[in-house]
Parts: sequence; structure tokens; C-alpha cells
Amino acid sequence: MWPRLTPDAAPQARSTALDLFAPPDSLRWPTERRALWLTLLFAPLTIGLIDLILPEHFSVQQVATLAVGAMLYVTIARGRLLGTSVRVHRAQLPRVAAIVERCAAMLDVPLPHVFVREDPQVCITSAGLGFPYAVVLSSRWLPLLDDDELQFLVGSELAHIAAGHTRISSLFSASGKENPMVAIVVGAWLRRTEYTADRIGLLCCGSLEAAIRAIFKCSFHQVSDEVDYRAFTDQRRELAVDPTLRMGEWLGESPYAVNRLRELGRFVESPLYSHWRPTFERRSEAAAAGAATLPLPAPDRRAGFFQRSWAIFADLVVISLITSGVVDVEQKVHTNDIGAGAPAMLHPTALYTAVDGWLKAHHISVSFNLSDYATWFYFCVYSAVLVAFAGRTFGMMLMGLHVTRNDAARVSIMRSAWRYTLAFLSMLTILPILWGVFTGRYLHDRWSGTKVVHGGA
Repeated sequence: MWPRLTPDAAPQARSTALDLFAPPDSLRWPTERRALWLTLLFAPLTIGLIDLILPEHFSVQQVATLAVGAMLYVTIARGRLLGTSVRVHRAQLPRVAAIVERCAAMLDVPLPHVFVREDPQVCITSAGLGFPYAVVLSSRWLPLLDDDELQFLVGSELAHIAAGHTRISSLFSASGKENPMVAIVVGAWLRRTEYTADRIGLLCCGSLEAAIRAIFKCSFHQVSDEVDYRAFTDQRRELAVDPTLRMGEWLGESPYAVNRLRELGRFVESPLYSHWRPTFERRSEAAAAGAATLPLPAPDRRAGFFQRSWAIFADLVVISLITSGVVDVEQKVHTNDIGAGAPAMLHPTALYTAVDGWLKAHHISVSFNLSDYATWFYFCVYSAVLVAFAGRTFGMMLMGLHVTRNDAARVSIMRSAWRYTLAFLSMLTILPILWGVFTGRYLHDRWSGTKVVHGGA
């Protein structure tokens, strides 16, 4: 019997920890991490070059705005999945539920939410900024996949979750659909994450043939049975001859299928595969016998000063990019570049000017100039919105942080607004902030009943 879980039951206690990415036997693709940091470092330059070629189509400011919007979308999209897709559990699509539980037990990752939806373009994808993550299968492909093929695909998506890929990739494509612009900017990293996931998916299913069939079916749908994969791999010789043909891969977020097949073949013959295969076989047998347990998310740890500081720095960069883009739009309004009908609220000072006007209209005097704190005002508004909906800001996401109530429950909209109102008032007098730096206890945390933590979600 498989480990039994009711649809909404909590995962069982953590089994023996399995670190898939600890050196020297890490399953992570060797250049994945380096590609991520280089991608982020050169992203503004890449976007600038694209903007020169395709003016008015792409900009750093737009990317910053879209990243923030994507965080809200990914969080809200979970509700849409519940409303429009089939939630997989023991009583609903039990074959799929059993395979997901088996792979989760093998990889020692908490059980994600699994959905099946009608999607003619994407076979399977994973998304989420924190636990519980979501794995989404297409009903178009599901009947075509046997158990081993599905186990490869599910294992690959759980690998994306375990490796932390979805926390970033969800911002670019929550639906799993590819975008050429995204591929040009961050594709170098996204393609390497697929190689990492393929390795772990292969270990989960234990069959190179099944992994190849799964890739073929996701790539070619119903005609996959008529394709000879050995003949297909010969197409790579043409790519090797002409470098310009290899550049076509830059327009996709996934590697060429011929390259994925080649790397899977190399992995099977490598010492790394030989090292990990017995471990996965033992864990697979334990899961099949009902002896395996599904782990809980890692416990929360209160975030330290430097973690919070780096998160704030990243958020301030995002806010400065967004507001600089708004300034450009406002200047175009004055020069009639985009018409006189544009809203006056586009000016970045409009929000705090409105607040200042409201204070004066109600005869409320303050001993400071509100415009001097414009950046922190916008920071608090931005943080209040993102924490209320996503549980974290963009900077927190990069640092693996999130905000919870003291009882570990989700922060409500009103509590988030209260938290950052207190934070803004603390910044005006600075003393509460200094107290927090030296004691580790910030007054806006204590008075709002919230905390910033690392891990867990």
C-alpha cells in the first residue's frame, strides 16, 4: 500500500533527510547556479539591448513592474486552479495521486497540491513561491502516459520544487508557457534547470526508455508513437555543423529535445548515476511497501538582520526601477507623447501628495516633511500589498524569507497594513528601528503580532 493521505491531510513526519544537492554528489547541473547569477547580473544589459532592437516593447522598468505583478498573480492563481481544475487525491484520480506520493517520498519533499486541467499546450508544470507548491497536469496528455512516463515527469517537477527553481521561474511563466523574450533574458538559467530536473526524474522512474518516451510524448503528443527517437537524435548532427542553428535554442526556455536525450544518456553512464541509483531504489521500495513517510516543510527560523537588510535592499532597487519608469511616463504626458488623457496619478509623488493633502484638509499637522520620506512611504505600501497577498516581497523571495503571524498563520490584509503603518512611523523617528537592529526585536513586528522568518513556506 502507498502512504495514505486524505485530500487535505497534513504530510507525515519527516523521514531520513535526503540532500539531493549537497557536494560532491550534487544532482544539480554543474553550471546552473553560475548561470542564475550571471543572468541576474547581466539582465539590465540584456534588456537594454532588446529595447534598442525592439523599442517601446521591453524595459528594465517594465520587468520590475511585471515581477511584482507576477508575485500577486502566482498567489491568486491558486484560487483559480481550485475553481477550474480537478484537485488530485486518493479519491480523485488515485493513479496520479499514488505516483506523486511515491515521488515525493523518494525525494523527501513535502507533498504539493496536484491539479489536472485542460491545457493543449503544456503537458505538466510546477509553480509556487512557497509551500504548498502546485503541480499541474494537462488532461490532454494524461491518458497517453503510462506509470513510468508519468513518474519521470512528476519526479522532474518535484525536482524543480526541491531545487528552488519554481520560486523564480513562476514569476516568468506561472502557466508553464514559453515566452521568447523571457527566454532571451533568463533562458540560460531556465534551460540548465531542465537538465537538473531531468536527472532526478530519471532516478525516480528508473528507466531511460520511459524518460525518453515521456519527453517525446510531451513534445509530439499523439504522433510520438510513430517517431523513431534514434533517428530523431541524428538531427543533432545538423545542429553541430551549423552554429547558427544552435542559436535557436536561445529563443526557448527548455533545451532542444535532442540535447535533453543526449544528456540523459550521458548521465546514465556516469558515476553520479551509479552513486544515486541504489538510494532511489531503496526509497522506491520503501514507498511501495508503505514504510516511507512524507516530510513536513522545514520549520521556520526567525530571519536575521543581514537577511532582512539584503531583502530590503533588493526591494528598494525594484521600487526605484518602477518609480523611474513612472517618471518617464509622466514626462511623456507633459510632452504629449502619450496624450493628455493619461491619469494624473502617474506622477510618483502623487500618492504621498494625496496623503499630505488629506492630512492638511483634516487639520492634522506633522513635524516632518512627508516628501522627504517618499521612498520609505512607497516601500511600506509596496510591502503591505505583497505581504497581504503573497506573504513576502520580491526581496524576501530572493532571500527565502516570508512574513507570518506569531502563531505561524497567514498575515491578513488588515494586519499587513497595520504592520507597515507601524514600520513607516518607526522610520520617521528612527529610534524603534535602531532598537530592533541592536536587540533583534522590531517594534512593528511585536505590535502587529507578526515576524519575518526563513524557511517553511
